[in-house]
Amino acid sequence: MLIFQFHHFIKPELVEAYKAAILANARLTVQEPGIIRFDVLQDSEDPTHFCLMEVYRDAAARETHLQTAHFLQFKDTVFGQEMFARKGMGWQLDALFPDEEEAW
Repeated sequence: MLIFQFHHFIKPELVEAYKAAILANARLTVQEPGIIRFDVLQDSEDPTHFCLMEVYRDAAARETHLQTAHFLQFKDTVFGQEMFARKGMGWQLDALFPDEEEAW
């Protein structure tokens, strides 16, 4: 199981465009085989701050996701419009609970 958490900080005037792009990507991502979870969260105190939590069954599922048309469209939209107000952060995480056996 592979888990990633990303924080994106979006320019205020592009928040709605970012939301449309990430939600379109997320809705298709959760339909992919090997995707366990794909959460999109918006900070209630800072609406320009978004957190993504992505859980993949394995590395192959993540690599497949990174080649999908919807992810590439999201990437092109976000980077093409230079939506980031500042550099984001990301981590690869290990699950303590539920563990791999409990997750399925």
